[in-house]
Amino acid sequence: MAARKGSQARSSLRNRSVGCLFWICLLAIIVAVGYAARGQISDTFTRLMGGRTPADSRQPAMHPEVSREPMRDANPPQEMSPDRQSTQNPVRSPSATTERVAATSRAPAAPQAEKPAIRKTRLFFLSVDPGGAITMKGVVRPIPQSDSPLRDTLEALLKGPTAQEINLGLLTMIPSGTTLRGVTVRGDIAYIDFSQSFRFNSLGLEGMRAQLRQVVYAATEFPTVKRVQVLIEGKKVDYLGTEGVRIDQPLTRSAF
Repeated sequence: MAARKGSQARSSLRNRSVGCLFWICLLAIIVAVGYAARGQISDTFTRLMGGRTPADSRQPAMHPEVSREPMRDANPPQEMSPDRQSTQNPVRSPSATTERVAATSRAPAAPQAEKPAIRKTRLFFLSVDPGGAITMKGVVRPIPQSDSPLRDTLEALLKGPTAQEINLGLLTMIPSGTTLRGVTVRGDIAYIDFSQSFRFNSLGLEGMRAQLRQVVYAATEFPTVKRVQVLIEGKKVDYLGTEGVRIDQPLTRSAF
């Protein structure tokens, strides 16, 4: 009986030893597994705690330090005189900018040609009254100014009266087709060279005298001209027509 009880006691002790050994092995396995997966466990715990680690949860939140001392600029602004400030930072008004943009957007204007200077000259035309008497009338005409005012005056005379002057009853006795070949002034004599058409006038002696009078009066309007020598094709001739008015000598106003 005593031997049986001793055998049961030894069996119970052996069972308890095996149980303790089992729990010790199981605890060692759990510790080893936990140590190996400590990083993953920490991340999982951080996500569950809203991004805070257990150590963070135990410590109060740290706030950034704020300095109440005003910041000092490493390069403090330099004082400058008003003149220098206006030079470096010119103030541009909106109107000036608008005018500059408008000026650049406009196309360059074409240069305007200068208008020639105008001078007034006196031309002489004729009128015929109902009785057939011929009278001469002066007309002031503006013409462009040039270096040959006498030639310009005679050229205008050969063109005849304008439409307005014709309506006033003025006409010319200089034969149609007459051209001016040249004008030369020597002393107080103007040598005026006409084409051959000037020599013949279909109106006879009165027409010849009237045409010479027109030329002489127009030329002697210039203070430097006192007499007029008429030339035909560059030469002196004795008469206009066959034996009309003598023109081999210089003519004056008093000759008419």
